[in-house]
Amino acid sequence: MSYIEILKMSISQIAKELHVSKSTVSLVINGKAEQSRISKELEKRILDHVQKIGFKPNALAKSLATGKTRTIGLIVENIGDSFFGPIALHIEEYLRAHGYHVLYSSTIGSAEIAREIIASMMDQKVEGLIISPTADLESEISKVVLSHIPLVVFDRKANLSDVNYVGTNNYLASEQAVKHLIAQGYTRIAMITSDSQQSQMLERLDAYTTQLKQHHLEERILRIPFSAPTEQRVLFIQNFLKANNLDAIYFSTNYLCISGIKATQQADQAKKYALLSFDDHEVFELFDPPISCVRQPIEEIAQKIVDNVLAQIEAKTKQPTDHIIPSKLLVRKSTSQG
Repeated sequence: MSYIEILKMSISQIAKELHVSKSTVSLVINGKAEQSRISKELEKRILDHVQKIGFKPNALAKSLATGKTRTIGLIVENIGDSFFGPIALHIEEYLRAHGYHVLYSSTIGSAEIAREIIASMMDQKVEGLIISPTADLESEISKVVLSHIPLVVFDRKANLSDVNYVGTNNYLASEQAVKHLIAQGYTRIAMITSDSQQSQMLERLDAYTTQLKQHHLEERILRIPFSAPTEQRVLFIQNFLKANNLDAIYFSTNYLCISGIKATQQADQAKKYALLSFDDHEVFELFDPPISCVRQPIEEIAQKIVDNVLAQIEAKTKQPTDHIIPSKLLVRKSTSQG
């Protein structure tokens, strides 16, 4: 026997024991007593009896009765990442305040996994989707848009159009970071990035190459495979450092900078380079010398994402919008690094 059949039997039993209609019991259990003009006395009598017998309808049953799951799907690259983890916590906190729960899942950068997750969450009737998309996900995003499920895309927009987007100014913030290194007198500046074709990564790389060309400096770029494990990333960086005479390194993301720290420490060259990262990390302030970074406004991004998806659920917004929240260059002072 299914849970729904058991639920119906339980409601019937409660109605029989209290000499009320099954519809009255169902309305009270699902929080619709007031709008259905059920008296406070009857509502209390039913709820007291429900508590007495320990009857607890689950979330699925409630959603079938109300047509609302109160659940938002959140799909990111890696929920354990030092960027996606904190932003997910803020999104969950802000949504909880509005009575929503978050259903998490990670794509690990795989479009195939992302497609499966989106299909699964749509089958589970989430009331909204928040997605940091992989490449080659345009078709699935279009399906979500056509289904009229509230949707917010964040961090990377790729080639998507007609979607609500929240992100930061990747190119301008990266440009500011490279300009800072040049202004400090560094002339042999490398960029270490991944081979990802995600829009935000390409924008950061484009800012680097543009600035070096404008200042007539030689480009030195290391593209590390996105799927490379930490040990392999460290080895890639060590070999790159041996082959290049550098005085500064710009990392396109903080996990690559962490690998860079390990690479320079293992080679006993930790203080030889000025290091600067896009995205902050708690260890950067503890490193000697401390590492400057481009700090993304994680809390503001999360708040804007939640505001946007709730506005769609409440039908307060119809036209897709782009919200760009500027990141800031955080310069940590030291005697050996600007």
